[in-house]
Amino acid sequence: MTSNVTEKLEAVLSGLANNASPGLIASVQRGGISLLRRGCGLASLDSGLVNSPATKMRIGSTTKHFCCALALMLRDEGKLSIDEPIARWLPELPASQGRRTLRQLMNHTGGMRDYLDLSLLSNGLTIAPAEAAFDYQCRQQEENFTPNEQFIYNNGGYRLLSMVIERVLGQPLAQAMYERLFEPLSMYDTVLWASDLEPLPGSAMTHLAQANGNFTKSLFPAVILGEGGIASTLDDMQRWLKHLIAPTLWPHSLSEEMMAPTTLANGYISPYGLGLIRDRWRGITVLHHAGGVVGGNCQMLAAPEHDIQVIVISNRSDLNSAEIAQKLLATLVEEELTAEQTPADPRLVESLGGDYYCADSGRYFAIEARDGVLYLNSFGMPLPLLGGADGILRVNLLSVIVLAVEAVSDSHGAVTAIKVMEQGSTHVCERVAAPLKAASSIAPFYGKWRCDELGADIVVEAGEPDMLRIVGLYGRNTFKLQGLRGDVCLLLSQDPHLPMHGTLRLRHNAAGKRELLLDTSRTRCLRLQEYPVHG
Repeated sequence: MTSNVTEKLEAVLSGLANNASPGLIASVQRGGISLLRRGCGLASLDSGLVNSPATKMRIGSTTKHFCCALALMLRDEGKLSIDEPIARWLPELPASQGRRTLRQLMNHTGGMRDYLDLSLLSNGLTIAPAEAAFDYQCRQQEENFTPNEQFIYNNGGYRLLSMVIERVLGQPLAQAMYERLFEPLSMYDTVLWASDLEPLPGSAMTHLAQANGNFTKSLFPAVILGEGGIASTLDDMQRWLKHLIAPTLWPHSLSEEMMAPTTLANGYISPYGLGLIRDRWRGITVLHHAGGVVGGNCQMLAAPEHDIQVIVISNRSDLNSAEIAQKLLATLVEEELTAEQTPADPRLVESLGGDYYCADSGRYFAIEARDGVLYLNSFGMPLPLLGGADGILRVNLLSVIVLAVEAVSDSHGAVTAIKVMEQGSTHVCERVAAPLKAASSIAPFYGKWRCDELGADIVVEAGEPDMLRIVGLYGRNTFKLQGLRGDVCLLLSQDPHLPMHGTLRLRHNAAGKRELLLDTSRTRCLRLQEYPVHG
């Protein structure tokens, strides 16, 4: 019986058993019994060593709930409060930023800007020094949104949480995690690996897939702590996941607290808790969190009611660990799963395809079809659309990005707008006519700009194509600009490994001077001010 199940699980990975390219490590347990435990592909193209169950790999943002668990343990010891303003421990932050609480940082409702997004935007993949993260957070005077009004995933919040823990304990986060979490659970092969520049014996290199089928080595362009710095093995991650469900280091109520959903100010309930997500997937309850780094990704997935635990970690950018983990889980519970949601009919692109813009919120979306799949494009991210009997199209990306799209038609049945429902709010996005987009000029955006919150100088200049060039604190970045309408243009990344896209909105301030508002998926209304002209 077990051998037949293992064969089915192995079949999910059959196309990855290639020792000429990077790959992954995967583990599946049911009832504490290992059904799958193996590595596929190479740990390093340099050494030729293969991935094995003992290979250490980065788990990326799956680190976040480790940091939350440690913070909650310290709270229960009376050493900190997760509902006090973070300025108590981080007085260097501007008053506008220090009013957030640790809880809001943990559930991504704090509304602060994200140092990692800001650094990637202005420095590209140039490696920033250790102090850069806190420096960027201290530079911020404005915000993405008022605390608890929205959910926007934020690595910067977890860097601040890491710093609070370090100041409370008077020791590095890596030491605190080892002494309080890893060692007590016999996770001896797990470490907080802050920088790819530091050697870690037994670890896999991460790799970026190239368009020609080859791979290049990659490095994460920052020092990372509780936001995504852990490297681990399959066995250690299985120990951790088992303990998370049936804890011994803390009461069961603490695990439940991390899994509890978050309610926004408008009443919308997000399944994201304190570094963990618990929701329903195809009719069964699952607990999960993904993680991504430059050149790899991770998925931790459990179905507690079925006593199943799945860990998948890859060291190449073109594998999707979350999809592989779901396939492995489905193999074990296929008879109990509800049908998968039906993909939206790609032929809808004939009536829905095109660009849409909401003047009130500044949000831009596009609907397009590629390779027989209908997508909603948001900040350059192609999100597969799912169909529904009610005519409303939906997006659900790991319960982190959840959207509903409803077409608005005129009396002749032509689609003139879409309503995009997100976190209890609605963006009414007017369709941008193709001739208007084609006639839009970047000329009103030309000039030299300054952004103190980025610490960057920016130039918007004419060319084929028009370009935006940023000189940041530690590096630089370049974006192609494409007109959308007279006062809005699209920001398109030129680096295929850094698909950071956004919008630029042209405004005039109270003094009549031009200013630009820059939006990306994790940054809202970043203000670029025009350099004064001296004559």
